[in-house]
Amino acid sequence: MAVPAFEAALDALSHVELEAVLVTDHDGVVLLRAGEGAEDASIQRMAASYAQTTEHVSSKMQLGKNKLVAAMYENAVVVHASCPPLVLTLKAAAGSNLGLMMDAAPQAVAALQPLCRSAEAVSTTS
Repeated sequence: MAVPAFEAALDALSHVELEAVLVTDHDGVVLLRAGEGAEDASIQRMAASYAQTTEHVSSKMQLGKNKLVAAMYENAVVVHASCPPLVLTLKAAAGSNLGLMMDAAPQAVAALQPLCRSAEAVSTTS
């Protein structure tokens, strides 16, 4: 079951002040969310624009598929991880340990694979 593995990946972030964890599709539709900041519409828009922008740019530059993007803002640190056709977004307080967030993201993405496969199956039958 993916839930314990996903929880274990997030437990690795216990020293990070996570404000939001989102799993969205590439259009920004929220499938899962947790944290006080998860209701913020700006983080949802950010996840959607990440997916669309990075796919577009990486295909033009022939860099291959994007796996992870980190951004540091004045008030937050955000990590977006690609889990096609989904996106995992982690938002933490400014000054949070970005290295821990980037280390935990691949484990969380791996734990989300059953959900990703289900979302892929739904999108191909639609």
